[in-house]
Amino acid sequence: MSSFIALPQGLKEETFARAIREYRSLLGENKVRTDQASLQPYMRTTIAENGTSRKPSAVIYPSAPDDIQRIVKIANKFKTPLWTYYGGENEGYGGATPATNGQIVLDLKNMKKVIEVDKELGYCLVEPGVTYGELQQYLKNNKIDLWLDAPASAAGMSVVGNILERGAGYTPYSEDFLFSCGMEVVLADGNLFRTGMGGIPKSTSWQVFKWGFGPYVDGLFSQGNNGIVTKLGTWLMGAPPPGGYMPFCIKFPKVEMISEIIKPLMFLRETQIVPNAAALVNAGWEAATVFSTNGKSNGSFVRNGGGPVPTKKLMDSYKVGAWNLYGAVYGSPEQVALNWMYVSGTFKQAFGNKIQIITEKEAKGDPVFKYRKQLMMGGVTQQNPLDKWRAGGGSMLFCPTAAARPAECAQQVKVATEIINRHGFDYLSEFSFFWRDARHVMDLRFNNADPAESKRAYKCYDELVGSFIKHGWAINRTNTAFMNKVSDSYGPAIARLNRTIKKALDPNNILAPGKSGITLG
Repeated sequence: MSSFIALPQGLKEETFARAIREYRSLLGENKVRTDQASLQPYMRTTIAENGTSRKPSAVIYPSAPDDIQRIVKIANKFKTPLWTYYGGENEGYGGATPATNGQIVLDLKNMKKVIEVDKELGYCLVEPGVTYGELQQYLKNNKIDLWLDAPASAAGMSVVGNILERGAGYTPYSEDFLFSCGMEVVLADGNLFRTGMGGIPKSTSWQVFKWGFGPYVDGLFSQGNNGIVTKLGTWLMGAPPPGGYMPFCIKFPKVEMISEIIKPLMFLRETQIVPNAAALVNAGWEAATVFSTNGKSNGSFVRNGGGPVPTKKLMDSYKVGAWNLYGAVYGSPEQVALNWMYVSGTFKQAFGNKIQIITEKEAKGDPVFKYRKQLMMGGVTQQNPLDKWRAGGGSMLFCPTAAARPAECAQQVKVATEIINRHGFDYLSEFSFFWRDARHVMDLRFNNADPAESKRAYKCYDELVGSFIKHGWAINRTNTAFMNKVSDSYGPAIARLNRTIKKALDPNNILAPGKSGITLG
């Protein structure tokens, strides 16, 4: 019987033991752990599995880029795969658990330097262990009036990790990878290089000009396994002047209204009258948020498991809309006043008295409105409001993209609701509207401690993936159990290209094999 919890695939125990001794000689005993207690956090997962073991063999904690350079040289020598974990960015996507059994988790949480924040041009350069909560506190402590763009429940989430996973927030800077600028990367051979303008000695424009010279390569390190990012720059939004930010909510009474909502909304988005990633939240997601922030329903119904709850019951119990639109207008006070007249007038003209329009005045301190207000100004939140919705802690985020067309979004809602409800779960969804697309995020909540329910959740997610692929609706992010299936949906040509790049940069297949379905194994 092995003395290790797991072994890398194809590696003998004595070979792995020698590798661990070399890692410990490099970093010290406490930074290379193989014991059960140390590995337990990296085996916790919120997703439903299908009998596949994904246990890590060890966890390593580097403190600097040169640590990582030496680590990958040892990894190449012994063929020990490294699963890079930036910290917190995988909530709903499998946690820190590697894609395949026996990988060593390379946890970058000790690399916590805020290297630079430029007040004048509004950017920062950070190491991968810096969380949104820590960066926000840094800005506050140094009286820097810049806004982050953070996803929900981001306090403990790595800024670098979220950006590399192409996560998104709710401000006008919501497309987070688009607003990144300049990376430092350790490649599989141990070489370190900087993207964009970072290769220029004493460069003054590494964090202000994305493209550099020649092919743009930063995308090779997002949602992939071609290198380990040790520094990353990102742009921060200048805070508007006093009176220059106005959040709003509009509640719609019928699910079928989604097509009517999207047409005026996308006009406002495309013209930048509403410049942020407006969120259209369904009754289930909104009810879960109400329950989390208030601790109870506004009516008689409290969620306690069981089958799916009808929309009407959620609306009556939690006083939410079938759809709840959150957006904001930004600028000078004069711009805000003018744009708000246009926004409110557009929806009043389209819907008359069928809708309820809420600003801070009408919200009167409502905690759900306050929560959304914080998100749309880059505020960092602590807890996912859906965590209390269903016992057991199971969560699988399903993230297809829709062209932001009324009919397509409505069809996605119809297909998703039917599948999720048929499997006995609640349809909890949030559409976020970007430049021309709508990210349709669904949170499949289930009891992870119940084997039968976990099995149903797996089948439900599997059917969602298959059905959406058949409709031509691309999935933009998924968990470790479904990376291969989603990767296959994009066709053999991109798979060959990814494999070719992987083979050129990482011929020993040591960097996160299986990540996004990319491996040489």
